[in-house]
Amino acid sequence: MKRLLLTTALLAASTVTIAANDMHVSGALNARDNTQATLTGTLGKSLGHERYEFSDASGQITVEIDDDITRHITLKSGQDVTLYGEIDREHDTNEFEVDYLIIN
Repeated sequence: MKRLLLTTALLAASTVTIAANDMHVSGALNARDNTQATLTGTLGKSLGHERYEFSDASGQITVEIDDDITRHITLKSGQDVTLYGEIDREHDTNEFEVDYLIIN
């Protein structure tokens, strides 16, 4: 019983953390490296090497979606998605590294 309560508490805490970090692309472009975030918008074209364009009403950012995440789904340009992950700052440019996604 204690294990079930602990698992439930941890799951609830992680859900609250994810919800607290909803942001728009404009915020992601200016966020600090390794900032956890959730982005909701539209997937654009594939840029190759696990990279895609992603946009919302505030702008556009490059996202990296590893093949192991997309192994059992087909991503298409124009799909509405919610992305969970973190900011990856390289060479003075922010990108978004996806940990998991939901097709809306």
